[in-house]
Amino acid sequence: MNKIIGLLKAWGAEDWIRPAIKQALEYCDEVIVAIGAYTPQLGEFEDDTYNICKEYRDIKLLKCEASKQYVCQAVADAHNNMLKNSELHGQGNWLWILDVDEFYPDSAYEEIKTIIESNKYDFIRVEEKFFFINMQHYLEASHGRLIRVEDTKDFFVSVNDWSRKPKTPYLLSRRTGMFHYSMLADTRIHRVRWETEYPGTAQPHKVKWLDKIYPNYEFEKEDYWIEQNLKMFGIKSPWFNKGMTPNEDGKLFIYTGQHPKFIEEIGYPKVKDFRKFYDVK
Repeated sequence: MNKIIGLLKAWGAEDWIRPAIKQALEYCDEVIVAIGAYTPQLGEFEDDTYNICKEYRDIKLLKCEASKQYVCQAVADAHNNMLKNSELHGQGNWLWILDVDEFYPDSAYEEIKTIIESNKYDFIRVEEKFFFINMQHYLEASHGRLIRVEDTKDFFVSVNDWSRKPKTPYLLSRRTGMFHYSMLADTRIHRVRWETEYPGTAQPHKVKWLDKIYPNYEFEKEDYWIEQNLKMFGIKSPWFNKGMTPNEDGKLFIYTGQHPKFIEEIGYPKVKDFRKFYDVK
């Protein structure tokens, strides 16, 4: 079977890094972890993430300097630096982008192995549950996460965008797909990241949503907050654009099943409100 290189980057993620590394080590043949603020503005969120990573001897640990003004450029640089430091970066092997807030059930890994072994595909897009406030309410989305190396001269252009356009993509269904906990992490980091995400592209709508909707959203008054979101952003949804999809009524989906084992182990499914977990409300 072709090898899998796990690319895990993190910053200000001491509450998530341990399960993320455990997952990466179980699913990947080589695990490279890059710790860095990406931009100077994100430097204030330094915590114990890097020191926790040093506990794991089976990873290749890199520390990235905040050398770029915009997150999109800095993340691409971090990914490309990880490839330069990889021992398995070769034609036919796979890159798995494993963000610190993204987790998979074992069934997803088994399907991914089958896809890779088939040698029919060069890219895997993953459908996901994108969780909102807690681990029961979610929106639907999808992201490209696994890339087959066709030429070692190929590279990351911006964030997770790859220089070579895929010819034979595969879609991993939500039934076995990703559990995405991005909005359950410290949202203060999201705010600063969104302010400096792309050059020449102001994103005041994202910051406004994070200030006005997300910290105040109440499940008991979901209709009210969806209406407020509609007034502010023109979309009947808890989210500010169509990148994340609600149900047909514009509301959050409800999930009552098990979460990936590395998340169950740390007890996070029991947290009722991650906004209070970080005391940012």
